[in-house]
Amino acid sequence: MEGLSGAATRGEGFEVIYGRHYHDLFRYCLAWLREVEEAEDLVGEVFERGFRAWREGRGPAGEALPWLLLIARRILIDRNRRRRLLRWLPLAGSVAAQAPDHSGDADRLEFWLWFDRLAAVLTDRQREVLLLRYQLDLSDAQIGQAMGLSEAGVRSLAFRAIATLREHPELVR
Repeated sequence: MEGLSGAATRGEGFEVIYGRHYHDLFRYCLAWLREVEEAEDLVGEVFERGFRAWREGRGPAGEALPWLLLIARRILIDRNRRRRLLRWLPLAGSVAAQAPDHSGDADRLEFWLWFDRLAAVLTDRQREVLLLRYQLDLSDAQIGQAMGLSEAGVRSLAFRAIATLREHPELVR
């Protein structure tokens, strides 16, 4: 069973990991995709890949959440690469090749409007490190594992992101 550190053990079933980390993974995916249905689909894909890896003995060596976040991050990167590739294809003018426009959503939360303003001044990696640290309360080690960075790299990235936000106090109000 998982102890206080959150380390996954071979003794616990994958359903325990699913139950324990579904909501954190969903919040992470929703922060990037901003659509509930897309986030649910992505979380399903993450757990499908995770379960396959788990069954084949390639599960997390330590904590399960950073491992699952790494899977989600890789899927998001793959989707963005495909989307960019589609823009170069002859279908680029079609509706299918364009990214969805979220600006007209009537039920859009105020948080997303604020988050979009942050996106204008922060890099994707800066936003991601702040999201993992302050939304999911992950440690620097867990964030580093999920993002492929050292703990010092995580701290440096977070420091730069906060310094950038300090340069734009109108966004933090």
